[in-house]
Amino acid sequence: MTRSELKRLAIIDAAKAEFMQHGFLAANMDRISAAAEVSKRTLYRHFESKENLFEAVLTILHESTNQTVQYTFDPQRSLHAQLTDITYQEADILYHTYGIPLARTIVMEFLRQPDMANTLNKTLYSSKAIMQWFREAMAAGQLKDTDIKVISNVYLSLFQGALFWPQLMTIIPEAEGEVLKEKVELIVSVFLASFAVSPSQ
Repeated sequence: MTRSELKRLAIIDAAKAEFMQHGFLAANMDRISAAAEVSKRTLYRHFESKENLFEAVLTILHESTNQTVQYTFDPQRSLHAQLTDITYQEADILYHTYGIPLARTIVMEFLRQPDMANTLNKTLYSSKAIMQWFREAMAAGQLKDTDIKVISNVYLSLFQGALFWPQLMTIIPEAEGEVLKEKVELIVSVFLASFAVSPSQ
């Protein structure tokens, strides 16, 4: 990596931490430049505004996830076992790659800036990996032939309803241990009851 690229990554890392801790409105570019160990001039050379920096953080996180996460359908394993593993990994991405504090900041900022939400929504809320797994499972005849957007939205609704929105609203803490196991089982069982060709899968 060039020195400029390393500085850009340092800014992104510092900005993520700043947005998580303080939210978008209270995030401070001075603190970000200090944490990244770059001058404000350098920071603004890479990102002309706090809005641009916020969008960059979200986009880079999502692109990094899409590049590193792949779910390959295995016809030798049950749908239940595979989707259980996938759901655990999706929960890990949510809680540890993004984190509930950053997710809360994202939602609040999307409400404050609808134009930003419209710009980023197509990429931030589409999981290429899981959509590809659904396509492969349908091609193998193990999931019902359904519109990919419909089946993905149903899964996402179940996942977010159990593992995202309650935690985001600080109603309950992040799911872990036995609680996480029960919620994952609920998501997988309800989903497969609707879309598996054979419910026993």
